[in-house]
Amino acid sequence: MSISNVGSALYSDAVKALDTARKEGAARKGEVGTAVGSSSNQGDKVTISSRGNDLGRLVDLAKAAPEIRSERVAELKSALEDGSLKIDSRELAAKMFKEMALESW
Repeated sequence: MSISNVGSALYSDAVKALDTARKEGAARKGEVGTAVGSSSNQGDKVTISSRGNDLGRLVDLAKAAPEIRSERVAELKSALEDGSLKIDSRELAAKMFKEMALESW
């Protein structure tokens, strides 16, 4: 058993969730404006681009995602116990460094 493309699987899930969110919010195309101030005063106006909205939705989806995927943990635990789990330490280290580089970016 090998673990590969975990990052791309998470990215793929995030893109699918974002597409679903876009379809649900199809009625709100373009930019969303929010007026700040009292109802009698126009006040300042803040405009968020559709890309900003998309990023906000991705953050919300990431926060709502479970920290631990129990079914995946059970699979890995079973593979570890029966000796079928094979880990390429060089590949693991490379992925860890790549992830750390992305986080610092």
